[in-house]
Amino acid sequence: MSSTSENTSAKFETGNPLPACPDSPNCERETRIFALEISAVKEASKKVLKEMRAETIEEHDTADLHAVFRIPVFGFRDDVLLSFSPASEDGKTAVHIRSASRTGYSDFGVNKRRVNDFYQRLQKELEKTK
Repeated sequence: MSSTSENTSAKFETGNPLPACPDSPNCERETRIFALEISAVKEASKKVLKEMRAETIEEHDTADLHAVFRIPVFGFRDDVLLSFSPASEDGKTAVHIRSASRTGYSDFGVNKRRVNDFYQRLQKELEKTK
C-alpha cells in the first residue's frame, strides 16, 4: 500500500455529501482518503476521468465534478459525481464518489468496477506528483 492513500481498500461513508444510492444494484458510492491537498487531488481526478474516456466532465453545483460515461453497446449513460473535502488539518483530502446508471435496475457491476478503476488510477496519478 502506498503512502498516497490512507487505506485504498476501506470505504468511509461518514461525511459523504453525495446522494445515497437507491436500493438497486446499479449504483456505487464511497469515500477514500488521500494524503494530498484538495487542488492536487481534484486536478488528478480530472485527468483520470479523461483517461477513462468520460463523455463529458464539468463543474457541478452539488458536487465538484460531474462526468458522464456512455456504455458503448447500448448507449446508456451513467453519471459520476465527485466531491472533495478536507479530511484532516494536515492536508489530507476525502474523495467522495457516486457512480450510477440513469436507467435500468442492474448494471452487472459496471459502476462498482468504474469506482474501483477510478480510485486505482487516481492512486497512480497522485504517486507521480509526490
